Amino acid sequence: MKWLLALALGAVALAVSFAGSAALLEAWLTGFLLWLHLGVGAIGVLALGHLLREEWLAPVRAPLEAAARSLPLLALMALPLLLVPDQLYPWAHVEAEPGPRAALLQPWAFRLRSLAYLLVWAALGWRLARPGPQRGASVLALVLLLPTATLAGFDWVLSRDTSWYASLQGFSMWVAGLAAALAAAILAARTHPSSEGLPGLERALLTLGLAVLWLWFTQFIVVWMADLPEEAGWYLRRLGEWRWVQLGLALPALLLAIALAAPPDHGRWRMVAVCWLLLVQFAAHLWWVVRPDAPLATPAPWLDLLVTGGLGLAFALWWRAGLRRLS
Repeated sequence: MKWLLALALGAVALAVSFAGSAALLEAWLTGFLLWLHLGVGAIGVLALGHLLREEWLAPVRAPLEAAARSLPLLALMALPLLLVPDQLYPWAHVEAEPGPRAALLQPWAFRLRSLAYLLVWAALGWRLARPGPQRGASVLALVLLLPTATLAGFDWVLSRDTSWYASLQGFSMWVAGLAAALAAAILAARTHPSSEGLPGLERALLTLGLAVLWLWFTQFIVVWMADLPEEAGWYLRRLGEWRWVQLGLALPALLLAIALAAPPDHGRWRMVAVCWLLLVQFAAHLWWVVRPDAPLATPAPWLDLLVTGGLGLAFALWWRAGLRRLS
């Protein structure tokens, strides 16, 4: 079942690559990044749980392991990015000024790095999803995840603005993915966490939520204090017609999630609310970061929903199959 689904998705990705419009590819990029961060975030949460020997990992371990093993499917979702980067990245069809950045932003180098990220993550997901404690593998996972996730954030998202050099955005997107992956795993868990694991999950959700907020604020302050026109322009584009996404949706959802997560002894309804709010803020913030730099076309809302929902359905079916195998 899982491999039939993978073959079907691979065929769809190839069709989108060779026949898709710019708007369709733009919607595909956003949907791919959304589900990719859940898979890669699950690897990071597993590594942290194993390394710290936290009791909260037990009730959410199966959903996280199933998500961590979704990287083969997510690699197929990446095909349009690898096959037709010129539709999504301005540097792929414009000759850049000579320099180290121009050498990095070549289609062949972009494809090699992307394949390396996906292979490393797939291997880490497979390793951390094995039974038993995985402390040694967890150390290796965190050592590899930090640079690969940061570089992937630059390659797949931030490089669409060739004047953008900020380094914290890729890292902050990965941390937001950790929070979203843990929230999704809690919602997917078959039972509500026991009293032993509940305080740890409460602290983990609150810590990740605060880390996301701190990274957003730090990156903004660094750019503001540096007073660099190119990097300020990145924010100005997003504080125009796109400001409602961040200021009206992502930021209120994050602040409300932190406010609900701060008091101890969560009831089930409060933990569920915190998880949904973290997922909403993650999706909205990702859209806010990615979409304003669309080089050729902006998809209609119905196309965004259709493509993201279709990729999400494939991800959910793979995840469900993995959960059944682990149970």
